[in-house]
Amino acid sequence: MNNLLRFLKRYYYVFLFLILEGISIYFISCNSFRQGSSITSIANNISGQCYSFFNNINQYFYLNSTNKTLVAENARLRKMISTSYVKIVNNVHQENDTVYKQQFSFIDAKVISKSVNKRNNFFMLNKGSSSGIEVDMGVIAPNGVVGIIVKTTPNFSLVMSVLHQDSKLNVRNQRTKTTGTLVWNGNNYAVGQIIDMPSSVPVKKGDSIVTSGFSRDFPEGIMVGRVKSFQKDKGTGFYKVNVSFSTDYNKLEYVYVIKNFFKIEQDELLNSVKTNE
Repeated sequence: MNNLLRFLKRYYYVFLFLILEGISIYFISCNSFRQGSSITSIANNISGQCYSFFNNINQYFYLNSTNKTLVAENARLRKMISTSYVKIVNNVHQENDTVYKQQFSFIDAKVISKSVNKRNNFFMLNKGSSSGIEVDMGVIAPNGVVGIIVKTTPNFSLVMSVLHQDSKLNVRNQRTKTTGTLVWNGNNYAVGQIIDMPSSVPVKKGDSIVTSGFSRDFPEGIMVGRVKSFQKDKGTGFYKVNVSFSTDYNKLEYVYVIKNFFKIEQDELLNSVKTNE
């Protein structure tokens, strides 16, 4: 209190000047229409800028809530795109009797911890088995592939990211349709490698690399990255392709966990073949 009184006593003439200035402006605006209009216009402009400034601050503090809403909406929309459905054609009753059944569903989640600079990197999500997340489900981000769920608890789940020595993702060149396996050599978290893409089909720098659809964990056509560089391995007949990831894993915040409704059926079919071998 004493400090406040000393401050007011020291700068009282400044406050007195501002008060008198305000009173003068008020009387001028009241007695002169032209000057009053100018003063009112300036005041409105200043107040508008102040409202805009505080509104921007208010929006900033609500960004987190807005992001969560957008992520949930994106998950809902992803369920509606054509790559999330499988087309079943039945020619028994009618030649073009076609039915679409949903194959993939998406669960939005937030990354609560991650690593990108280790040889084997994992991400932890804020949702687990109580939200329908199970082991071996694929995980994607708005810009591309993230990894595979390897462990869950009721409230959390662990993702083995593509930045892991055991990660092997089947991909294809969107332009040429040739397929290969994406791995990571542990060096740069922004770059992956395709190790077995046939060199019989030309590759171009900038080619889009997407999921092939051969994996039961990811829909076809999910973005992975673009060809950064490549060279032919004369000993194997395959390209060694470096791919710049489309997702910045160091800035990853929200993801979508993929549920394949037909995975059990597909697994049972493959297991029956293995059993008969």
